[in-house]
Amino acid sequence: MSKHFKNLLYIGIPILLLIVTEWSCKKKDVFPSQQLPKITSLSPSSAKAGTQITIRGNNLKNVSDVRFGTTEVTTFSAGNNTDTAINVIVPDSLPLGPLYLQVYLPDGKGYASYQFTILLTPPVPKIDSVSPKKALPGATVIISGVNFSLVNSVKFGGVAASFSPTLFTNHKIQATVPLKAGPGNQYITVMNPNGVDSIPFNVDFSPVINSFSPLSGSTGDLITVSGVRFTGATSLMLGSTSISYAVVNDSTITFKVPSGAISGTITVATPYGLGTSKSSLSILVAGLAFPIYDEGVTSNWTNSGWIGGGWGGTVNYNNTSPVETGTYSARIDYVGGYGSPLQLGGASINLAPYSSFKISIYGGPGSNGLKINIGINQQDSYTITLVEGKWTDYQISLSSLTTSSTLTDIWIKEYNGTGGFSIFVDNMGLN
Repeated sequence: MSKHFKNLLYIGIPILLLIVTEWSCKKKDVFPSQQLPKITSLSPSSAKAGTQITIRGNNLKNVSDVRFGTTEVTTFSAGNNTDTAINVIVPDSLPLGPLYLQVYLPDGKGYASYQFTILLTPPVPKIDSVSPKKALPGATVIISGVNFSLVNSVKFGGVAASFSPTLFTNHKIQATVPLKAGPGNQYITVMNPNGVDSIPFNVDFSPVINSFSPLSGSTGDLITVSGVRFTGATSLMLGSTSISYAVVNDSTITFKVPSGAISGTITVATPYGLGTSKSSLSILVAGLAFPIYDEGVTSNWTNSGWIGGGWGGTVNYNNTSPVETGTYSARIDYVGGYGSPLQLGGASINLAPYSSFKISIYGGPGSNGLKINIGINQQDSYTITLVEGKWTDYQISLSSLTTSSTLTDIWIKEYNGTGGFSIFVDNMGLN
């Protein structure tokens, strides 16, 4: 080998090695395949929304974004990544079935994907409203919302309530406020195997009057009121008059009819509210300050009003037996339902000096327990349950009959819808 050739060889080999080395380094910078993320498994590989899954693989430390299909996981925190594992929560509102879970490096420098399956999310109950928003123990409420078909528990403030599977749909539940529920503001909770929802509610602990006995009485008579939640009663009123009373127990109150009392509803007050009877206690009295019928329709009425023919039967204003006082009473024979043979109209009587309407009624044969209605100013106003075979005096608060300051009409209407009986009226007027 010539000396010249040897010199060229010594010079060329180092240059060639330098070029190869530089080329190799540049290739490594441009295609850094060993830094790309790689997913080897998902645990679990299928799940419902809200489930935590673990992504396992390599080069996961720098992953900055995780997506299920096109949906980004907004709750993902890259600060918890390790090189081999990432934990994420399956987001809501994804389509059911298979899709690809994807992980991305910052600025799109690399990504990896792996198939995952979205499972059906079991329905959790969702309450929209409750009606009414306040009710007594034992009352029925309607809860409206969605996903009620699997409900297995309804509670009021933690107390289990009854509800019937035959009475609710996927959107409504009919539940009963428990008798043992506590008073005041609390929550109704509805639960199924997949979750629970709640809504504010108020359990009304007001007293309730179910009945009183007797239904009518005179001064000094003892009246027994029956109901619930009377303990702690702070007052009792007959009409608008406060009267003395005794709380016997949580379900019983007694009082004596005071002198000068007039007919009216009974109201019991406690710290939780008021309870009022559905019907009025009829106070039995005699005497009239302003007679309207006494031995006939008086001039107090006919001076401004008229005596009509009525409907649904007949009336005899000069009946001789039975009578309460004097010689005559008015006999009313009801032929059809809801008739009013006694019809007085066209008057203009100032009610300001008076507080009550008084009437005496004798129930004819077969009338016991039947009903009539005292109508004032062409409005059905006060219902009376008849007592057969004796005279009964009723004194009725005007506030129970009308809000008007003038009396224009009086009807005494059959109120059973049947007819076929008679009554006798005497001593009718104002006190």
